[in-house]
Amino acid sequence: MDRACTRGSEAARLRALDRYRLLDTPRDPDFDEIAQAAAELCEAPAAAVGLIGDGRLFLKAEIGLGVRETALSESCRDALLREDLLEIRDTARDPRLAGHPLVGGASGLRFYAGAMLRTPEGQPVGTVCVLDARPRDLGERRRRGLGRLARQAMAQMELRRLRREEEERRLRETDGAGLDAGAALAASELRYRSLLEVSPQVVWFGDAQGRVIDCNAYWYDYTGLPAAETGEASWLGAIHPDHREATRAAWRAASQTGRTYEAEFPLRRADGAYRWFLSRAHPVRGSDGTIRSWIGTSLDIHERKVAEERFAALTALAPAIIWFGNPDGSLSYLNDRWYAYTGQTPEEALPMGWEAPVHPDDLPGLLRAWEAARRREVVYDTEARLRRRDGTYRWFQIRAEPLRDAAGAVVGWLGSNSDIHDRRRAEGDLREAREQLQLAVEATGTGIFDYDLLTDTLTWDARTRALFGLPPDAPVSYDTFLAGLHPDDRSWVDAEVQAALDPGGNGSYDIAFRTVGLADGVERWVAAKGRAFAADGRMVRFIGTVRDVTESRRAERALRETEERYRLAARATNDAIWDWNLATNHILWNDALRAAYGHAPTTVEPTGAWWLAHIHPDDRARIDASIHAVIDGTGTAWSDEYRFLRADGSYAAILDRGYVLRDPQGRAVRMIGAMLDISARKRAEEHQRLLTTELQHRIKNTLAMVQAIAAQTFRTTADPDAAREAFSARLISLGRAHDILTRSSWTEAPIAEVVEGALAVHRGGGTPRIRASGPDVRLAAKPALALALALHELATNAAKYGALSTETGSVDLRWHVVHADAAPRFCLTWSEQGGPPILSPPAHRGFGSRLIERSFAAEADGEVKLTYAPTGLVCRFEASLASMREASGEAAA
Repeated sequence: MDRACTRGSEAARLRALDRYRLLDTPRDPDFDEIAQAAAELCEAPAAAVGLIGDGRLFLKAEIGLGVRETALSESCRDALLREDLLEIRDTARDPRLAGHPLVGGASGLRFYAGAMLRTPEGQPVGTVCVLDARPRDLGERRRRGLGRLARQAMAQMELRRLRREEEERRLRETDGAGLDAGAALAASELRYRSLLEVSPQVVWFGDAQGRVIDCNAYWYDYTGLPAAETGEASWLGAIHPDHREATRAAWRAASQTGRTYEAEFPLRRADGAYRWFLSRAHPVRGSDGTIRSWIGTSLDIHERKVAEERFAALTALAPAIIWFGNPDGSLSYLNDRWYAYTGQTPEEALPMGWEAPVHPDDLPGLLRAWEAARRREVVYDTEARLRRRDGTYRWFQIRAEPLRDAAGAVVGWLGSNSDIHDRRRAEGDLREAREQLQLAVEATGTGIFDYDLLTDTLTWDARTRALFGLPPDAPVSYDTFLAGLHPDDRSWVDAEVQAALDPGGNGSYDIAFRTVGLADGVERWVAAKGRAFAADGRMVRFIGTVRDVTESRRAERALRETEERYRLAARATNDAIWDWNLATNHILWNDALRAAYGHAPTTVEPTGAWWLAHIHPDDRARIDASIHAVIDGTGTAWSDEYRFLRADGSYAAILDRGYVLRDPQGRAVRMIGAMLDISARKRAEEHQRLLTTELQHRIKNTLAMVQAIAAQTFRTTADPDAAREAFSARLISLGRAHDILTRSSWTEAPIAEVVEGALAVHRGGGTPRIRASGPDVRLAAKPALALALALHELATNAAKYGALSTETGSVDLRWHVVHADAAPRFCLTWSEQGGPPILSPPAHRGFGSRLIERSFAAEADGEVKLTYAPTGLVCRFEASLASMREASGEAAA
């Protein structure tokens, strides 16, 4: 249904267009004038009055296009007829006119603006449009003007339709009989008058004698004159005083001779302002050829005249000589700058006298170029010297473009002569400078690059090619440049180039990078400097030099490696190196002062007093005396130890060594040295001393403990073998506890390791019969030894008499920390199950029981409770957590 409606609407539109019968008709001056006015109003190189037919676009008038008809797709037709004023600022970005034969593509036209031609019934039949090769914005004033020109074109179409229909009506009246001629004529005149009243231009009528007898409403609305006032004094009075007589004379001459009338003049508006109008009139003749009446129109051409005045002003203000040429080579116009420069008069210069000021040596070549350009109808461009009025010659660039009519024929030339004398001189100076530069380049081995950004052309000389490993004749491009860069340098060098080419930057370029020869594979270091040049807000050229700096880079790298080795050596020794100027008391420090001692450079005073103030008060006087003894004496070497204050408030043990430099008179002028942090060594020495003392004490205690165990084991025993076995097992358990403490430097041991060491011999290889669990508690040396011995005794008794003496017996060993009171307490419970039932507590307490109770109580300040339950022995150890973690009294043995 929608498609059917669309076909029906298009058929109605085509019928409306056909009523005007303008398709395939010759050009018409009135429509050409409207197209010209549109081009001048919008300052566009191309304009047209187009009628949109069935699949085609017919140009009733066109400027700058050179065609009268072209095919038109349905989509383009719909786009053109959708809006009363269609403006596409850039056809490359707006697809609405994609496929339009006059827009985009090979035509090069990027801008389109068209105002609708709409019939009184509302049917769109065409456009008045302007086109341009550059994207642009039409502007509100030009949009209104273009709409006004469209209405004027539509009025012309209506006038022509009305005339034709009136003629046809008269023919029908002549041929038809019995018709009411009076009624038909009245109806026709009513339609004609209605059209005149809505016309967007002045329409007026004169009688056979040339008297204006009627005007449409546009005249009265514009001039503000009373209705029906058409006398000569009235309409002539609305014309600008400077143009009245000329206009009156032109109208009288036309009305008397019967020739077409045409005049341009400023017409006063109702508000007193003047606007330019083009007035035309044609005689209406009877069948006998006599003039019966006149019909005329006055078209607002103010924008065109303003444009012409602007052009005149531009030619007067232009720094160049402006001229118009005729197809035969003569000139019809030269602006005032020609006469001011040459001293000629218009009578001397026009039409062919312009040749006289041309230098005799340049005239033949100039004439040949002028003749060739006119013959080929192409741009004329040459250079010649012109004689100034004082007799001197200056170089000019002489250039002209052909002017074409609507049919494309050359009707004239628009040219300009620009003074390039200073430029030619500058070019000569530039050539000389280039020769000098070439000599300098040859002498220094510098390469040159030149990048034309507009054409994307990169030029390298032979030296630049060689730096990229290319032969002298190899083609180059920016891709070649990127390909020749070292892979590690490619991205950042490209970014530096793009930054230099950014119009928002300073355009400078000064970097060094590596290349890998594209043909020879050799790696080279290249230093490049360049500058980008801008024009009209964009970068147009990038020029610079390149130098081979491979050898200097290698030397720099060797120096850096040497410095790096020195830096690493200084870091490896952790020495703070100092350089003391004894004359100024100024000291320079290296970075180790911060790294080793935490002093930031901003907090360090570079004086000897600052250094001395940071020495421990107990060492300060001694060091001050020792170093000055060397400085004030004749020696050169100084060395001493002292404590130095770190930034965190602690002191470091220092071994400081310095060397005194003396002048020829033997005076100390400089001292260089290094502070070695020997804190670790001092701590190691102190630790070694403590370990020696501890070892002596521990051996004594161990021997005492062994002696006590031996005495208790063998005192009451009746079986020597059993006594020896028990004694050995106790010594082994004691040794394991010692091993655990030795691994932690006799400071503390994890309880799980103490338990495992004491019970390992009793666990066996099958199902675990001793289950131990509890939190990680670190035990001091003495409590650890006491607990290990106690657990060994419990396990030994369990294996002989208790739960471990049977196949199914087991032991639960659990420990935990109780936080009920302010001081946490350590609790460990040994519980036996599955052994022989205990009917009553033993009558005799052996050494093992006493060892368990006394050892733990003495070493851990704790309590031991043995409970002989029928199901098995339960032993509970309890002590404060602090006593289990800290050795009480002497160190453990």
